[in-house]
Amino acid sequence: MVARATMPVATIAAGQTLHRVHGASVPARWYGRKDATWRWDDPQGRYGVLYLGKSLTGPFTESLLRTPGDRDVLWDRVQQKRAAAFVTTRTLRLAKLHGPGLAWFQTTAAGVSADFDPAIHRDAYATTQTISAFVYADTALDGIQYRSRFDTDQLCVALFERADSAIDLVSENLPIGKDWTRKILKPRGYELIEL
Repeated sequence: MVARATMPVATIAAGQTLHRVHGASVPARWYGRKDATWRWDDPQGRYGVLYLGKSLTGPFTESLLRTPGDRDVLWDRVQQKRAAAFVTTRTLRLAKLHGPGLAWFQTTAAGVSADFDPAIHRDAYATTQTISAFVYADTALDGIQYRSRFDTDQLCVALFERADSAIDLVSENLPIGKDWTRKILKPRGYELIEL
């Protein structure tokens, strides 16, 4: 029997900035409701997950460009979001769910990027949540690094609640600027609509 290769791990060095886009009604440092709503959440609700990006573009696309068929983005929706930034206080070690990590976890880019609405498809995130639970239970890793579904150039992080001390909040509750939003939308073919 051939031994299985070591799980691919991505690292983010201490002192690096991670970004978050979140609803204005929740704090920047919010690990969710623990109800298995989102992609990398624990299916059993035992631990929380904080969704971050290596740039602000990743979390912006993940939270505001979720319906690629709808080319209009309402400015009112953008105004309901806030930006925050965290700095890593130590090196983060993350299960790598892109590149060779896909094969290691016996899945594909499509498998970890299922574009289903969890409100309509009950098991929309079954693959990703199973992987998250495995990584959490069987390793001491801080979370998962993955590519944004809506801009695969963007690397995102699902940080497990147990790694909360590895990040410091440096800015929060920042409005997302209109000019910056237009700059992000234009090359993707979206239009900002003001009503």
